[in-house]
Parts: sequence; C-alpha cells; structure tokens
Amino acid sequence: MKTVTTGIAPVKTSAGVKVALVAITAALYAAGKAITGPIPFAYGVGEVLIAIFIPAFLVVVADTLPVAIGAGIGTFLGDYFVRTTPVISLVAGVPANFLFALLFGLFVKRYRSWPAFVAGAVAFLTLGNLIASIDLVLFLALPTSWILGFVVAWNITGIPAIIVAVPVLVRAVRPLFGRSRILSNLPDWSGVVGGRQLAKSLVFPMLYAILGVAVYAFDSAFFTAVSVSGAGDTGLIYLAVAAAVVIVFGPLSGVIGGAKHDRQTPG
Repeated sequence: MKTVTTGIAPVKTSAGVKVALVAITAALYAAGKAITGPIPFAYGVGEVLIAIFIPAFLVVVADTLPVAIGAGIGTFLGDYFVRTTPVISLVAGVPANFLFALLFGLFVKRYRSWPAFVAGAVAFLTLGNLIASIDLVLFLALPTSWILGFVVAWNITGIPAIIVAVPVLVRAVRPLFGRSRILSNLPDWSGVVGGRQLAKSLVFPMLYAILGVAVYAFDSAFFTAVSVSGAGDTGLIYLAVAAAVVIVFGPLSGVIGGAKHDRQTPG
C-alpha cells in the first residue's frame, strides 16, 4: 500500500522571509516559554517543555535553518522567565534547541510520513535533551549518573506537547498553504489510518516509555534527589502519564493533521 496525496510541493524561501522567520520563531518561542515557564516543575532543574511545540511546528511547515536559529535565540530570551541564568542557557539550552530543530526539520522533510514525524519527535528531542543534559552536568559538575535522568525528566512534557499540538496546528493552517510565503512545506500525512502506519507509529513511543522506565528503575535516586517534593515516586507518575499520552496519540494524531482527501491505493 502507498499513500497518494495532493499536497502542495515545498517552495523556495526568500532571504527576507528567512529573516522574518527567525524573528517570528524567536518571538513566539520566547513568549511561549514566558507563559509556560512559571508552571511548577516536578524537578528543581529545568522547566516544563510545553512550549517546544512552537519551534517543532514551525520547522515542520517552514524553512528549517531559520526556524532552528530562531529556536536557539528564542530559548535564550525565554529562559529569563524560567529563572535560568544566561550562562547556563548559552551552555545548554541554546545549542540543544538549535540542534533539535535543525535535525528534526531535516528529518521530517526527508521522510515525510506521519510515522517519521513521531520517530523524529521522540528521537531528536531526546537527543537535544541529551546534549543539554551533558552540557549542564559538566558545567555544574553534577554527578554524571544524572545525565539520563535529566533527559527523561525533560522528555516528560516536551514529547507529548509536540505529538499532540503539532498536528492540530498543521490542520489549522492547512488552508493557508500556497497563500503564505512563511508556510512553505506541507507534510504528507495521510488522513487514513492503516495497520502498518499504526505499527510504525508505535515503535518510538514504546522506546520512549521503555527508556523512561529503565532510567527510573536503575537510577530512582536521581528523581528523589531533584524532586521538588522530595518524593521520587512523583517522577514515575509523571512518566506514566506522559508515556500513556505518547503511546495513544502517537499512532492516531496524524489523522488530525492529515488531509481528508488522502486515500490508500494498491502499490
């Protein structure tokens, strides 16, 4: 089976639009972090990463490099509202956000299906958080055993936010493709769910859940040490909720962002 779409082909982005896209991404991401940053986080280091859906959405539908640059700038500006020092932001947040957006954008434009989007969201946000975690641990001379713990803690809100919010936004702006110079890339997501698509879309959500459970099982002391409440079991609860969201929405949310007129044909 193969999917036949009538999507709009990507268009070349002018220099002026690229500059505007950097500014738009930076401003929206900084504003998003300002809104979500004050939300209580279960752990003493970091923040809820709900706002990460903003650069993730923009890098799916627009030119990759300008959005990646805007993500790096936006996280630096937005970190002011989440009580992260400028030095730590430059050391950890800026490179992690830039590389996440860059690699994620290149991946979803190369492999344009919904399962590829899910795989890219899980893989590249995990990679970005790993980069930030290593930089943070080395810079603050924290125990190196905490590296994977930070990755799991930051993934808890970031990955569900991307998988749930991005398809909703893609659906909302779909009528604007072909009319906007900013929206230059229409994802080839099918509005029809097949068994193969469901299976592929479950692989990386399951790996996400397995990684979290493994880290919690082998390093539960980390979650106790950095937990705001001092209760390590809180981390397991947050992880269970996040894993459930990703496993449920991972295979199905492509229906929201996919075109209703997509159809399955023998191939």
